[in-house]
Order: sequence, then structure tokens, then C-alpha cells
Amino acid sequence: MSLVRAERRRFFKRRLTRWVFPIGLLLLVTIASILFAFHSKPTAEARAKGETAAEAMYQEQVRHYEQYKRECGEKCPEDGWTGPQRSDFRAEDFMPPSFDFKAQYGELFLVWAAIMAMVAFLLGASFVGAEWASGSMMNLLTWQPKRMKVLGTKLAVMLVSVAALSILALGVWTGILWAAGELRGTTEGLTPGVWQSFGLTALRGLGMILAFAALGFGLASIGRHTGLALGAALAVVIVGQVGLSILFQMVRVPFWEQYLVPVHIFAWMNKEVKLVDFSSPETVCDTAGNCNQPELLITWQNSGSMALGLIAVVLVLAFWQMRRRDIS
Repeated sequence: MSLVRAERRRFFKRRLTRWVFPIGLLLLVTIASILFAFHSKPTAEARAKGETAAEAMYQEQVRHYEQYKRECGEKCPEDGWTGPQRSDFRAEDFMPPSFDFKAQYGELFLVWAAIMAMVAFLLGASFVGAEWASGSMMNLLTWQPKRMKVLGTKLAVMLVSVAALSILALGVWTGILWAAGELRGTTEGLTPGVWQSFGLTALRGLGMILAFAALGFGLASIGRHTGLALGAALAVVIVGQVGLSILFQMVRVPFWEQYLVPVHIFAWMNKEVKLVDFSSPETVCDTAGNCNQPELLITWQNSGSMALGLIAVVLVLAFWQMRRRDIS
């Protein structure tokens, strides 16, 4: 039996794979089903009720505005007060929500990518960590003594398998959301350009999932135990995110959000994130109260390059230790 076939079989036969992936898929199906249940197809009756409610709200706000003008009299400001505008009260705001596939599907890619990234991290870490802890790695190297080939094959098989599972989950996720658009909303406006944008976002999401899988694999390989990868992830969340964010806010570090992992995940998936430093001494305000705060733009290229560098360092260290350290 070839090493690739043996590793692929080992990956899909593992109990963690059989449990963690279905749990992640069930979570995605549950979220998509809730979206399906809480949206409805817009009907003529619902629109008529929405128009009536919008008109009633508009008339009520006009009455409040006129009463305010009578009460304040000459003290009312003369400029910038036009009162409620009928165009601001739309029937859609008073109708049951309907699922617009074009407008909402792209925003929901982050849900799929985040859930599958957590699944991928666990699968990647346990795939190599469990073998180190149980001694299976030593038995495997007895059969195939080439260390670099063994670790590289395990990494490649794990990444391909995780990619296949993630694409399967995306297909189920997309299918339910498409049904929500067809039966509980609309699927209009899907031009080739829109589908291309969806495809690029899906590729970035898949890249993020594989990055988390490789990171978990590398950390567990360095520590020769799944617990090291999980401990490192816990430390990053508690110390590196919560603790540092509190510290940076206390000492007023400019653009402290740039040191948080979720910010870079948003930047990667949504192409960019704009940070605003509201407490900066460089803030300039005009007489009307409009302020111009310093801004920092984080693009998906910035976040991707930093993540790639981190994962490269972890994997290089993992392979170096595999080659240099005693296996027993």
C-alpha cells in the first residue's frame, strides 16, 4: 500500500474526523436553516401592509417635528432642519425580512470559513499530534524511514482532505441558502461578475481554512502532541487577544485593533478593513462638529502576507525538528 493511500485512509478513519466534521457541518446547516425559517417571500399583501405602516410612521414623525417646532419657537435652529422625508420611510423596512441571495450570500462566506477553519485546526493538529502521543509515528517510520517524506505526505494528504471536506460543506451551505433565496426571497441580479466575486471570496475562505489546518499541524508536530496546538490557540485567544486589547486600550496604542486576529480575518475575507483612531491627538474638528480622525487601511494582501509568513516559520521549524530530533 502506498504512503499516500495509507495516510488518506488513516485521516478519514480517525474518530475525530468522523465527529468533528459532522458537528461543523451540522452547525452550518443549523445556521442556514434558521436563516431559511426566519425569512419569507415578499407578497403583494405584505408590501401593502408595509406601505401603510411606513406612511403611518412618516405622519407620526411629522407630527412630532411640528410639535417640536412650536415648542422651541425662535430657539429652533434655522439651517439643517428639513423635517422627516417621506423617502426615508420605505415599505421594505416594515415588511417581514426576505432573503436576497445576491446581497447576503457574499457576507455569509465568513460564517462558513470561520467554522471550517476551527474544524481544520483541530483535524490538522490531531492528525499528527495523536500519532506522536500514541507512538504510531515510530511504527510508521519503521515501515517508511524517510522522515521528510513521511511528514510532507501527511501534511499534503491532510490539506487535500480538509479542502475536500470544506468544499463539500460549502456546497451544502450554498444549497440551503439558494433554496432560501428561491423560496423565501429572491435570487435576481446574479450576473457573471457577481458569481466571479463569489468564487474569489470562496477561494480566500478556502485559503484561510487551509492556513488554520497547516498551523495546527505544524504546532502539534513541534510539540509532538495535540495539546500544544490547542494550548497555543487558547493562549493566543486569552493572552494575545483579550489581554493585549485591554492593555493597548489603557495605554492608548494607535490602531490597536490591527494586532487582533479577527480584524485580519475580516480583512482577508472582505478585502479590506478600515480602522479609525478616535482618541488620536491629531484629530481635527471643524465648527460644525465634523471630525477628521487618522485612518489605517488593512488590505487582504497585508493580512495574507503576515499569515503566510507565520505559517511558513511554523512549518519550517516542524520539518527541521522532524529531521534533527530523536524519534524515540
